[in-house]
Amino acid sequence: METMTKRERIRNVLEGKPVDRTPVGFWLHFPEEMHHGEKAIEAHLDFMKATDTDILKIMNENILYDGNTKIERLGDISKFRGFSRKDAIFQDQMEIIKRIADKAKGEYPIMSTIHGLIASAFHETGFAGNYTSMGYQLTLFCRERPAEMKKVFRTVAETLMEFSDCSLEAGAEGIFYAALGGERNFFTDEEFEEFVAPYEKMVYDHIKKTTDFNVLHICKSNIDFNRYKDLHPAIVNWGIYGNDFSLTKGAGLFSDSIILGGFPDRHGVLVTGTEEEIFKHTSEVLEEMKGRPFIVGSDCTLPTEIAYDRIRCVVDSVEKLEKR
Repeated sequence: METMTKRERIRNVLEGKPVDRTPVGFWLHFPEEMHHGEKAIEAHLDFMKATDTDILKIMNENILYDGNTKIERLGDISKFRGFSRKDAIFQDQMEIIKRIADKAKGEYPIMSTIHGLIASAFHETGFAGNYTSMGYQLTLFCRERPAEMKKVFRTVAETLMEFSDCSLEAGAEGIFYAALGGERNFFTDEEFEEFVAPYEKMVYDHIKKTTDFNVLHICKSNIDFNRYKDLHPAIVNWGIYGNDFSLTKGAGLFSDSIILGGFPDRHGVLVTGTEEEIFKHTSEVLEEMKGRPFIVGSDCTLPTEIAYDRIRCVVDSVEKLEKR
């Protein structure tokens, strides 16, 4: 088979058609000084040039937060608000996407990051970065003020649908939706079905109607993956190493989705291994997913400081292994 462009490769995977080799997609948060403006644009473009991966995921450091509000107790629930294209958060992200898309000139498919329902609601509390220790706050709010929190989640869902639309209007072709809330130690199954699932589905169904290039990223550990199977994403990605939920198990549960993953993110072979070890791990991952639509990637974002030649090593390994 002739060598495909990155765009052709991803499009064929999405459409269930043959590819010249398995696509590769990795991403990371750039240093803080590269979160906005020209430096953010150049950081994304430099990453693609250095790594030669197949997908550009535009990071979203424009979290849904007004910069001042703190939501800590029940009496603060009324401070949750919606955002729209009129807000600077939307406008800044749209400008980043537009300028990256203009400079990329269609060389590779671009997807934009949307922080999911629970992540975005938690960002609004003013305690972003403390989800592991403080995310349970949202669960407690739901237990104490269920009607109010359902209104909050609906407002957040409407915001995310508009944010997704704006991202696509600005030049992204796909959406990477990062979901939180599936952890067993936060919401019970019944609470998830009542408070999270209806609004998560509202957002994800909307995304699927607007683009077939959609990725569901299921973040964190101790996840009940059954909570997400009815979303039927085009592509699904999760922490296989933090959940003891292998690629094979995920392929069984998400039987109609393309699987993305294979490497641990913040530790292990890609971070500290030799080129030979990276090659060996790539070979094992490809063998495990042989015969299934698959994209090589990692559990989540890679370390900011990782050397880009390590990521390039995975791309080179896939090419060597599948062109033998």
